[in-house]
Amino acid sequence: MKIRLAGGVVASDMGAWTAGPSGAPVRVADGSGAQPGAAVALGPAGASGEDVRHAVGELSALVEAGGVVAAGAGADLGAGFRSARLEGARGDQRDAVLAALRALGLEHADRLGDRTRLLVALFGPSVTRRVGAAAAKAAGEGRWAALHLASAASDVLGPEQLERVLDLDGPDTAVPGSPSVLAGYLRRVLADVPRPRRLDLLLDLWARVLGQQERLGRRDRRLATQGRRDRLDDLRESRVRYEDEVVAGWLRGELGHEPSLADAARWTPPDAYWRDQLVRTFQDAIAATALLRTAVAVADHGFEEGLARSAALLGAVIERCPAWAGGRGRSGGLPARPTVPVGEIHRRLSAGKPVDARLFGFVKPRLTRAKEFGVLVVETVEAVMDRMIGHHDDLLRDWGGHGLRGWRAASGYSAVRPLAGWGGIPPWTGPLLGDREPLREREELVGDLLWYVDLIDALAQLHGHDAARSVDGTGAPWFDHDPPPPEEPEPLTPRLDSVTLAVSGAAQLIALGGVPPKGARTWTGFTAGLAAGTAIREALTGAFKVPPALAALDGMAVPGAKVRVKAARSARDLAEWSDYMGNCIAGHWYVEDAREGRVALLGLYDQDGVLVVNAEVSPRRPLSRGWRVTEIAARFNEAPDPELERRFRAWVGAIPGTRPPEEPVPDEVPPVRTPRRRAAPRLVEEVGPALGDLARAAWDRTGAGTLEVFAALAATPPDAALTRLRRLGSAQLTAAVRRALGTGAVPLVRLWDATGARPLATALDGLDPALRERFDRLPLLLGEPPLPKTLRRLVTLPAIAGPYALDLVARRVRAAVGRLAVQDDPAVARAVAHRTTEPPLCALAVLVTCDAPDVPLATVVPPREVAVPGYPATTLEDEDGPWRRALPDAAELGADTALFWDEIAEHGLRVPSSWLGAGGWTALWSRAHSHR
Repeated sequence: MKIRLAGGVVASDMGAWTAGPSGAPVRVADGSGAQPGAAVALGPAGASGEDVRHAVGELSALVEAGGVVAAGAGADLGAGFRSARLEGARGDQRDAVLAALRALGLEHADRLGDRTRLLVALFGPSVTRRVGAAAAKAAGEGRWAALHLASAASDVLGPEQLERVLDLDGPDTAVPGSPSVLAGYLRRVLADVPRPRRLDLLLDLWARVLGQQERLGRRDRRLATQGRRDRLDDLRESRVRYEDEVVAGWLRGELGHEPSLADAARWTPPDAYWRDQLVRTFQDAIAATALLRTAVAVADHGFEEGLARSAALLGAVIERCPAWAGGRGRSGGLPARPTVPVGEIHRRLSAGKPVDARLFGFVKPRLTRAKEFGVLVVETVEAVMDRMIGHHDDLLRDWGGHGLRGWRAASGYSAVRPLAGWGGIPPWTGPLLGDREPLREREELVGDLLWYVDLIDALAQLHGHDAARSVDGTGAPWFDHDPPPPEEPEPLTPRLDSVTLAVSGAAQLIALGGVPPKGARTWTGFTAGLAAGTAIREALTGAFKVPPALAALDGMAVPGAKVRVKAARSARDLAEWSDYMGNCIAGHWYVEDAREGRVALLGLYDQDGVLVVNAEVSPRRPLSRGWRVTEIAARFNEAPDPELERRFRAWVGAIPGTRPPEEPVPDEVPPVRTPRRRAAPRLVEEVGPALGDLARAAWDRTGAGTLEVFAALAATPPDAALTRLRRLGSAQLTAAVRRALGTGAVPLVRLWDATGARPLATALDGLDPALRERFDRLPLLLGEPPLPKTLRRLVTLPAIAGPYALDLVARRVRAAVGRLAVQDDPAVARAVAHRTTEPPLCALAVLVTCDAPDVPLATVVPPREVAVPGYPATTLEDEDGPWRRALPDAAELGADTALFWDEIAEHGLRVPSSWLGAGGWTALWSRAHSHR
């Protein structure tokens, strides 16, 4: 029997077995239904059962270690069996050999055949002994990224150049994907570059990628020293209790007895109280700075060396905080002041005990709260300055005039904040210092507040930055310790996240008409030259003809797959996809077919908004037969998740076909007229005025209360709130929402109403339908950035900028509420149980039901039933009822609403048990309607 294998090989008179679900051998020829590209053990057709079981066991071990791709290397499995892959496998032989070599190790490379065969598979027929020796050394030292890159570059580099590549060292993440995919990109990119210059470009790219990965890795490494659970609110509570005790102590000291409420109301704090508060604020700031710098040192240099580097700084803090144990009163196990963990660490280090696991176990939990202590102290400084500036300026000047020579002798100055360049914080340092000469001309004083910015710089360094960024004019704290990354670059700017992404981005530029520049020896210069040609801009013009049947599905969820579909509308969309995915979907052949409407190109996004799969969908013939998936691939052209692919193909196959309209035959042939060139539509000029008027009117109807809610979230004045919230990452925004709900600063009902205000969406609904139809990309304004260039110009118009920002922030805040809800966060649980209304309660319940989070859940409606208990009575199936109306809101919260009825059938309607108090769901439902 003939067995068709990968690479067009046909094996005759042999048997092939694969591992079944239980691991037992299943013969492919016996109708096992093996998937295309499946790993098989290929051997004698009449082999004994024992030999087959042994071979399949070896095959399974190889696949487990190296992936299914390793089976294509033809590894010896014993008893005359070799590994292979069935027809339909992706990639080429170099992928299989490299994967199998990594799985087996250099010591077992003989199982893959003779050395010459391996080297030819990896580097081509012109491989030399010196290249082979360099490859063996790289494999022996575990430098697989270098071997990966050299194998991919063997088509464009000579043997001597490959030796240089094989000497490189870096993490595997520098070269993700398959060597064969990268090889194809390299051939396209470097084909017209002189051979001597190719190596220079690759080496420069390698250095830039490692630098980018080091910057990203540094952030992750440092933040890993901090606790996973955010306990900032607990720290705030502990701090409030401590300050209350301090005030009560002052009262008792002055009165000589336990104060009454009237005593407290009549008491005026003396200057000594305010001076004590200023001193404690400075102490807390330097203690938090020491904690943060110790956490950074431990992350960068290891536990032992990091503590050794920080010991002197910790000791200097304790010298200036003789009563460091003050603030030991704890809330939820947390001290009120950072001087406490600093003192405890210093005392243990000073005891002279060995640096071992016990010391590590003592110090680690005291470092995990460094970030939260830093944020708390920054907030404390703001509060103290706000209370004192304009009320106690004489006291501030006296305190601010003290020198810091002793402290600086022990702590030194940060290299990222030069002393000569520090100009203070005018709204604060003015009242503190008066009209003093610049700091570079005198001794540093407390009132210069450089110690305060040292604290924010230390917070920034924990987040992987070199220093905090000044944001003058936005209000306290004047510096941002975790500024968001710059806006995403143009989609045609190749990324430096990895070599594969960078080269695929350059290959895309060439596919769109870019011409390699002459003389470029750096990677950035090379890609800048590629992008500079007019051919690139011309290639991105013109919209795609998305078939109406598929355009109508844009934004819909694929049932059961937890992904949403987005249709590419132009080559720019494809450029953005290819930029992230590292594939060739933006090639001219895809662009031309999409422009003519011969295919539709789709992106599948997961619940976090991450692109996971690209697909090409084509019509069947005749058109009435519907649609089929002609190509589908995950990142770096890898195979997508099998279950996702199966559900997506089934979904596409169910899309109804179309019948072409019958055109009447004219009695007479009309005279041929010279076609007139239609003017290109100008979106900003034609849509801007009308949409601006509608948006401004909708904005005016929104009301000041909405901006006040967002101001409370951002902790800024209302006019700066939207800008601040837009700059927050998802984790930061979620924390802000948790804080606002947890403290009661913003009730859930007000937050829901505020995020329901969508002035730009209202304006788009009111826009002339003819304009909406002509400019069919306008709905993208209601999605996440980045936007196409013309839409970016549109939202910068003054009348549209504010409504666009409000819509965007509202959607993001709702998504943050959804994240908290599925985590069963106490802030949401308290907010729902305390006071809610029907719309948010229904939407949140639908979200939890669809997501089925791993938290304690209570069943409200049993499986396969639709009547919801409580008054007023409702049913899940009522088309006009609150539960159907809640589906779009639940989708904004993050629900895959396509799963709703499946979950209802299997588990029923469920909510977190923490939402239900006395009276259960019926009481909660009743309260939700009593607040309407």
